[in-house]
Amino acid sequence: MRNFYTLLVLLPVFMSSAFGQVGTDTLTAQRQFGLTWQQGISKSNQVVPASRQTPIGVELAYSQVSLRRRAWENCQCFAQVGGYINYITFRNPDPLGRTMGAGLFFEPLINYRSRLYFSVRGLAGLTYLTRVYDPVDNPTNDHFSMPVSALIAASFTGHYRLTKQWDLTLGATYNHISNAGTRLPNQGMNVPTIALGAQYQLHPAVFPDTRLWVPAPLTRRWMSRVLMMGSVRVLPETDTKPEMALPVFGVNVVGGYRVTRNHAFSAGFELVDDRYFKEQVMTWTRGRVTDARQGTILAGYEFWQGRFIFAAHHGWNIIRPQWYKPASYQRYNLLYRLRNGITAGMSVKAYGENTKGFSVMAGYSL
Repeated sequence: MRNFYTLLVLLPVFMSSAFGQVGTDTLTAQRQFGLTWQQGISKSNQVVPASRQTPIGVELAYSQVSLRRRAWENCQCFAQVGGYINYITFRNPDPLGRTMGAGLFFEPLINYRSRLYFSVRGLAGLTYLTRVYDPVDNPTNDHFSMPVSALIAASFTGHYRLTKQWDLTLGATYNHISNAGTRLPNQGMNVPTIALGAQYQLHPAVFPDTRLWVPAPLTRRWMSRVLMMGSVRVLPETDTKPEMALPVFGVNVVGGYRVTRNHAFSAGFELVDDRYFKEQVMTWTRGRVTDARQGTILAGYEFWQGRFIFAAHHGWNIIRPQWYKPASYQRYNLLYRLRNGITAGMSVKAYGENTKGFSVMAGYSL
């Protein structure tokens, strides 16, 4: 699950980059289509019947690379930004079935002037699963419990230019399918693959010389940020209560110091009203405890890359039901900050290896 919460928060990055580059740089963008075959290298043995074959899949993608300075400054890189549709069969039709999905990706290019170049991709989207957990019909499938779940992936790809317009690609992709604990059971599934494909460039382009694009000096080192956050978690049906979709909302406030342009340390607090946790507490205590609100002190590290911010904080619950353990957790945020200070993104809360749900965040940064 650690791979899930590290990757899932990439979604706002893809969306922000796609809108920023597609909307303003259409005249200078390099556009391409890609078709990829994915061959799985592991299979699930936790279902009945156990999988005997590894998954296989196919992906069709469209992307573009903006060559303007403003797009480059967003991440200090040139990147393919686009969307995809894919199909994966787990080759175990009864317990696992198939999945079909679509989403966005962000793929910075490395050594892009050479005939052999590389890229690192982050991808996030939604996927439809044909087989999910059912206590009667499919009781051994603890991987999936919601037909519509999230698919996230990270990949490293080598590109070889056959001609000015055709590239051959070979890479490794790590896919993860999960609902981030929104509904249980939610073991999720990792689908590592080897990916072989081809890419056709509609408009080959000459990359500008970025050595002349010197970033402005860092004039403000102290920073502060206030974010509202919200999500929904589904409490499973019991003998006494129906299945319930319950809100989780709160506020996250941090301040910090940027040691360099890319590295910062920050601390703060967050207040959370988790109605899912409240129902659990009331059940565990048979109604004796009804206040499950939480107050947490945060401290951690932030990595800034252009307008993108990745924050990893450790939290200590100073306000909580006193008997409840654990008393600490980790929160991982990936945010995008606009020029006017408006900031948005996604966050995942975790206890070690266990994901406890994700939240959408929005607010303001100074």
